[in-house]
Formats: sequence, structure tokens, C-alpha cells
Amino acid sequence: MLILIVLVILGGAYFSRITPEQRRQIELEAGLEQIYQFERGCFYYYGQYLDPTDELMGLNWPWMKSYSWDVRMQGDRFWIAASADLDGDGEKGIWVIDEKSPVVHQLVED
Repeated sequence: MLILIVLVILGGAYFSRITPEQRRQIELEAGLEQIYQFERGCFYYYGQYLDPTDELMGLNWPWMKSYSWDVRMQGDRFWIAASADLDGDGEKGIWVIDEKSPVVHQLVED
């Protein structure tokens, strides 16, 4: 019985590991969801979306400096894309959010 418990613990530790690339992708997706909530709050209070990358009015979150950003805002719509090479293979992935939902969509695999 003791051997079974040890094997379960070791197996759980082995199979629950995530790679640094997976960790960075999880952090990026969580950050994009935070940006979505920020944008919805801005629109609710000010009637417009704010560019999160703007040096004066935007967000100065340290994790944002690790990514290239493409921000498009028009009236009651926004589209924000972040791109980065998370796994170091030389090819950038692209992740996107818009005003429709906080679900992050990966347009291009990294």
C-alpha cells in the first residue's frame, strides 16, 4: 500500500509539471483577460475604450513589455493582439481578444 501511495505522489508530481513556455502562455492569456475587463470598465464609465499600450493613458504592467501589440479601437469595438515567440523557435504566436468576450483566441501557433 505504501508503494502505491509513493507511486501516485511521484506520478502526480511528474505529470503535473508545465514547461516555461506553457507558463508564459498561461500568464499571457490571464493578462489578456485582465485587459478585457479593463476595457469593459473603461467603456462602461467613459463611453470609450482606452489603448492599453498608450504611454500616457495606458497600462504600465511589466509583463506587457515582453510582447508586441496591435491595438485597434473604433466606436464600441476593440481588437487587441499580442505576439511573441514563447518557445524560442523563431516563430511568433499571436493571441487576440475583442469586445465580444474575454476568451483569448490564438490566431497563430507559436
